[in-house]
Amino acid sequence: MTTRNPKSRRHEGQWLVFDEESLLYAIGDVLYTGVSLNNADLAVRKIVAPMMERARKTGVEQRETMHFGYDAFDVGVKPALGGRDGSLVALQACYVPTGERFPARPPIAVWEWDEPAPGGGALLRHWWGEEAPRFYGVEPPSADWHGGASGRDPYRFMDSVLTDEFRVAIAALMQDFRDAEIDEPVIMFMAQRHVAMGSLRGVRAVGRRKSGSYYAGFSANVGLSEVHRAVSGPLMRQLGAFAAIVTDPLMVVDVVHEAVVVTSDDFAHIDVPVPANSSLRAMVHVDDVDDVLELVRYCAKHPGERSRPVRGSLRTRAGAWLDVFVHAVGTSNTARSVTKFVMCRLEVT
Repeated sequence: MTTRNPKSRRHEGQWLVFDEESLLYAIGDVLYTGVSLNNADLAVRKIVAPMMERARKTGVEQRETMHFGYDAFDVGVKPALGGRDGSLVALQACYVPTGERFPARPPIAVWEWDEPAPGGGALLRHWWGEEAPRFYGVEPPSADWHGGASGRDPYRFMDSVLTDEFRVAIAALMQDFRDAEIDEPVIMFMAQRHVAMGSLRGVRAVGRRKSGSYYAGFSANVGLSEVHRAVSGPLMRQLGAFAAIVTDPLMVVDVVHEAVVVTSDDFAHIDVPVPANSSLRAMVHVDDVDDVLELVRYCAKHPGERSRPVRGSLRTRAGAWLDVFVHAVGTSNTARSVTKFVMCRLEVT
């Protein structure tokens, strides 16, 4: 065995990450944007690709000794399956000289969600793959859990792990995801906190809109420098700066499902809890809910346009009512005439 790998084996000993279509997204720490397998070395194409195809068909982890030239290599392929029905969402693959240990495989979190039809009152449905709890640093729903319903409202969970600037800015990215063509890959970068350790880390999410209401993808750790390089759009920067300078509580509302997506750090100061199912209706006094909903619906249809605030009362944790003026504006990361997400600023009266 040589100490220096030839070009045909330059990716030896590195974990590669692919989506369900075998498009390449990472080799070790080097990120790709969903490119052809031809961007990997010759050994990957010759001895790893056949085992990837086997894992794609069976959904079962593969380990086998393969020969490339005069040398033998141990090849490992780990399929990452969705929690909804076990469908393939991603693949991780690596090869090492026979007898050597595989490097530690980085965890990836497979996620899926399905949006209910508007107006029916049904909740968003949310599933995780087997490694998602470890990736996020939370307890799995059960001791013998191997993927399935996450047991969490996706908006409330996202609100709990995103940093403040990304909590406000994430709606624009989610709108792009929602607007994507069916099966078109979408890449999102964000900063999150690992729940168990409390540490800040960069995360890259890769997903597809699989149907009109169903989305699936996976998340992996990346350096925070990668996040800062990727999130360079003017709107994202403006939203992050806006969240930092405005001390009034902020929240982003999913107008279609009348749900609170995320809140700013200052939201906690008014002691108004967001329900576990994220329902905006449940937070607003019955006499004011129609006015508040009419405002956010109008803003969703006129993104970026200034509108007159409305008065509303929000239920506090103690059961009292807090009077506020609700200011709202539709947000989007692209030039579009209608958006799903509206940012609200709450001015306490």
